[in-house]
Amino acid sequence: MATYRCGKCWKTFGDDQLKVLPGIRCPYCGYKIIYMVRKSGIKTVKAI
Repeated sequence: MATYRCGKCWKTFGDDQLKVLPGIRCPYCGYKIIYMVRKSGIKTVKAI
């Protein structure tokens, strides 16, 4: 599940709340610009 943040009110919400309104908008204020929040943690990759 991805987490998103609104560009205007800065509230965070998930995928299930994103599909409430038609189009891609903040479910709280209706703003069109949203950002995908990065997952916390470090990803390690084994080198060849």
